[in-house]
Amino acid sequence: RGFALYTMRSQDISRLYLQVPADEDIENWPDDRIWDELGHRLGTVKAGNVYEKGITPMRSYVAKPMQHGRLFLAGDSAHIVPPTGAKGLNLAVNDVRLLAPALTELIRHGATERTDGYTTAALSRVWRAQDFSNYMTQMLHDLGGGPFQQQLQLARIDYIARSEAAAHSLAENYVGLPAEPDF
Repeated sequence: RGFALYTMRSQDISRLYLQVPADEDIENWPDDRIWDELGHRLGTVKAGNVYEKGITPMRSYVAKPMQHGRLFLAGDSAHIVPPTGAKGLNLAVNDVRLLAPALTELIRHGATERTDGYTTAALSRVWRAQDFSNYMTQMLHDLGGGPFQQQLQLARIDYIARSEAAAHSLAENYVGLPAEPDF
């Protein structure tokens, strides 16, 4: 049936994801069908109002360099990760954390060292997040590889459940690696 995710946004509102084929038409998914499918994939789920629904493409993209002259890219304009790893906003914040002092030095002092190093500094974290999102996608989504692929996915999940080191690595990557010192 594919991947399903249930995340709490507040005490009263949740965000739920269902994996469907990329060419699926959202009109084929009335609210009742969504709740029925969530029940199959997640077990008992309390149905409620559906405020928004859409088909989210699972894609990845990285621009390099993340600048052209004095035009700088940050966030989704520079890199897109699949939502499975939940890294998009964190990466955007890190880009701005790196770019703000770099632009301040450029504007106030004409210093270009930080703006020149922006792409390199930002992309080290971006590629780590891309790898993690790819790892999570391969582990949690139905990739259409049949029983062999499903057993590989179960083996990976079992390893995380049984290995403290694997669980620690997953948690570290999920919450985000520590911010790099300023460059």
